[in-house]
Amino acid sequence: MYERILVAIDAHPTEENASAIRRTEQIGTLTGATVHVLHVARGHIVPEDITGASARLGVWSADDDAEDADRAAVQQLVDRLSAAGIDAHGEIVVATEHDAADVILQRAEELDVDLLVLGHQHHRGSRTAERVIHRHPPYSILLARPPQEERR
Repeated sequence: MYERILVAIDAHPTEENASAIRRTEQIGTLTGATVHVLHVARGHIVPEDITGASARLGVWSADDDAEDADRAAVQQLVDRLSAAGIDAHGEIVVATEHDAADVILQRAEELDVDLLVLGHQHHRGSRTAERVIHRHPPYSILLARPPQEERR
């Protein structure tokens, strides 16, 4: 059924990831799939990136403390999945909010996934899921519902 799963999560707060992680863990356990945890950290473009006046081109993240916290959160999720007997890997990619969907789609293609799981932060107040779905990727997409207390 599913051999490779990509779960795109927001590293903070973890309560918002609970639904996506729980479903990913269930599906990974049932199918024996390898799970890739992806956090797209919010970056920003600084003026010298646009003009090309510096050798430091690209998207920069906000600060080192946030990067450390993101890394720890992704590691915690990978550890949880591994403890459940799932072959799990994690990574953090820095991108602007506008590029998040493209980054998720690119990683899904590179990893040749069978299933993409998006946490509810990607489809509530965000256009990320909409952008992903409108690209008609050749794999299944699961939009995890929000935690119980947020459902109306």
